[in-house]
Amino acid sequence: MGSKLSWSCVRQACLLATLVFILLLLILLPLKIDKEHRAFTNFVRAKHVVPSYVELLGKALSLHDIIDFDSTLLAPFKLDPSRLLLPLGGTLLPEEEQIIRYFDYLYSSKKIPVRDAFIYIGLYKSNAIYVTTPFPEEVKSRLMNKQNSANEFCQILKYCSKDASVESLADDIVLSAPYLDEFTGDIVLSMAAPISSSHEPEHLLGDVIADTSFMASDFMQGKVFEIQPSAYGTEIVITGDSIWARITPDFLFYAMSDHLDNLSFLTYKISVLRFIVLYFPLWLLISATIIIYQIKINNIKQLRVERQRFREAMLLDPATKIYNKKVYETLIFKAVIASQYAVICIDGDKIKTINDSYGHKLGDMAIMQIVEAMRAVFRESDILIRTGGDEFVVILANCPVAKALQLADKLKDNIAQRHFLNMLTVSCGVADSTDYSSFDAVLQAADQALYADKAQKRGHAGDNALR
Repeated sequence: MGSKLSWSCVRQACLLATLVFILLLLILLPLKIDKEHRAFTNFVRAKHVVPSYVELLGKALSLHDIIDFDSTLLAPFKLDPSRLLLPLGGTLLPEEEQIIRYFDYLYSSKKIPVRDAFIYIGLYKSNAIYVTTPFPEEVKSRLMNKQNSANEFCQILKYCSKDASVESLADDIVLSAPYLDEFTGDIVLSMAAPISSSHEPEHLLGDVIADTSFMASDFMQGKVFEIQPSAYGTEIVITGDSIWARITPDFLFYAMSDHLDNLSFLTYKISVLRFIVLYFPLWLLISATIIIYQIKINNIKQLRVERQRFREAMLLDPATKIYNKKVYETLIFKAVIASQYAVICIDGDKIKTINDSYGHKLGDMAIMQIVEAMRAVFRESDILIRTGGDEFVVILANCPVAKALQLADKLKDNIAQRHFLNMLTVSCGVADSTDYSSFDAVLQAADQALYADKAQKRGHAGDNALR
């Protein structure tokens, strides 16, 4: 029985813990997703806000703006050879030199702020590359040895305006897929904006290009990405670099997206399964807490039951299992005598004779016959008391004396009909509270009526013989 109760306790605790855990998940999961969403948004703004920078700078380098620009303002900005990569034998055209000087003007005057990006210009006609800041000679020499040019970068990475589709150029941004930069060893995302007066190929002079280190952000630590085609263009999907990303089914991912340009967007997928498993110890803690709490509650309940049983046992006569005299001290007794009541005193006849002639075992059986008859005649709400060996008291709540007299006669008949040894009978005395001010007075009156009943049976003689 104990093991069944223990298993039931554990099962109930687990069910309750699961409900509490689900409620906590419904609270914590949105907080976790909101935190990840803010981190993702900050990542996009900090690292990939470059498209809007490139777009503005590219539009600022339109040929019309350069031609109409006050050339005297560009006079202080000379070409910096340390930032220019020009193929052997190549020369810059005058309009290309003007573009570079205008580019330096915008960058140096900080009209367009640059953060966390490597910005440069690629010019198609001269195949020149001009960067925003000086860069190490080692990198420059490697570029020169490889004879890299703007056209070669475009052909390899396919992100320049001259190779882009009309749809891709609709927002003046061309975005590459993340790739491994052979010079820096970083995963780079390149974005380009055209330098031109129109999107016609013959009018494209070059691009303003921004490279960002895609994996350098704290946000990308411990994450991986993959490039997937989509109905709108290209999708870069970021997930956690863990087993959870591989074993989580699609329906347990929460995805959030942000457009990089009109044909490319980032998607960050969070494994909800990982979050649930991460908080699984919380479920164990809740379960253990509930089990301990239930055990304590059950122990308290069991202790109360045992105390109640002990109190009841102290009030019960061990042989007959009806009340003993201690019931006079209880609230049950006080509640019954608080209003009108009747008392019947009962005494077994010839019990001494049965004990002497047939032994105490049959004498005890005779006592039980009386008790069984009392249970058959009186109500459950009546208080049955064994006050001595064969002496009993019955307290009947809200019972007039006439009714009590009828019940006393009914009890006598019930016992007589049992024919126990053809000699067992009882004598009864009845009184009620209407004529007496206290219970003791009522009990004394009923006891006197009992002796009168006995005396009448024996002809006012041999009272001791009856006992």
